[in-house]
Amino acid sequence: GHLEQTCPLQVIQCDFSYAGCGAKLQRRLMSAHMKENIETHLSFLAQKVPELNGQSRQQGEQIKLARISTKQQEEQIQQQGAQIKQQGEQIKQQGFQTKQDRDQMRQQREQIQQQGDQIKRQENLIS
Repeated sequence: GHLEQTCPLQVIQCDFSYAGCGAKLQRRLMSAHMKENIETHLSFLAQKVPELNGQSRQQGEQIKLARISTKQQEEQIQQQGAQIKQQGEQIKQQGFQTKQDRDQMRQQREQIQQQGDQIKRQENLIS
């Protein structure tokens, strides 16, 4: 609104507060402050630049480490995906083997039943 954006009587911080200027003035006086303090503001900036450069380098290193970590995590995820796929294939193969075993047991049971039926027929013939 008016008070935060345009009111000439509103007290505001100097645009160079981030660099070290502690001035807080009415908005209507800020233009004069800026003109009168060019050298002071440049001095603040000159002191701030090395700090900002150091922060930038540090953030660059953090980003580099984060990228390395992300790449390692991606590789781990790919390895885990491959392991899961392999385990899925093993489970599928075990299921297939179990089905074969079940079918074989069913055939053996049928053969035993047929043999039992033959024995009963032979017993009936003998009796």
